[in-house]
This record gives sequence, structure tokens and C-alpha cells, in this order.
Amino acid sequence: MGSLPAYLGAGWLFFRIAGSVITVPLAEELAFRGYLIRKLVSYDFVPVALGQFTWGSFLGSSILFGALHGEWLGGTLAGMIFAIALYRRGLLSDAVLAHATANGLLSAYVLATHNWSLWN
Repeated sequence: MGSLPAYLGAGWLFFRIAGSVITVPLAEELAFRGYLIRKLVSYDFVPVALGQFTWGSFLGSSILFGALHGEWLGGTLAGMIFAIALYRRGLLSDAVLAHATANGLLSAYVLATHNWSLWN
């Protein structure tokens, strides 16, 4: 970012962090915990309650979540944590909040260490 004017760099950082902490957790949790985890329980997923646990849906959605991310093992473990957040009270918002918190902490780490590759 050294070649960008300061205002463009600041704007990029703002939108990168906002996307990471707001947009990405909402989209990914709707897809993985709101849809996929229930779809793996039953083909007719609509009547499946949020937070209905099965090992297949827990492991399947977590592994697919990990495959979507660069570090598959870390992504799979994060997917498991976000699924547990959902299972705890059956609230999708808990998984979104856990995901947003993780991405916020990752953003803080990237900013503190300038390890920009973690945002790939």
C-alpha cells in the first residue's frame, strides 16, 4: 500500500476491515450455518431447526468451510467453532458474531504485524 495516496490507503483499509467484519461473516454464516448445515441433515432443509446437531452436518459443513479458506485446517477448526456457537443456543446470530469477532481479531493482527498475506 506504500504507493497509494494516504486517503486511498485509508479508504481501502476501511472497506477491507468492514467487509471482513460485517459482510463476510453474514454471507458465509447464512451459507454454511443457515443453509448447508441444515441441508446436510435433510434434503428438505426448511423444517430442520437451526442448531439441530448431527455429526455429518457438523463435520461436513466445517470441512467445506475449511476448504473454502486458504488454510484448510485452520478454516475447518474455525468452521467447527462457528457451528458450536450456532448449536449452543440455536441462533444464527451467535455464529455470525463469533465469525465477526474472529475476523476482527485477524484484522487487528494484520494491521499490527503488516502481514498482509493473511488477507488473501
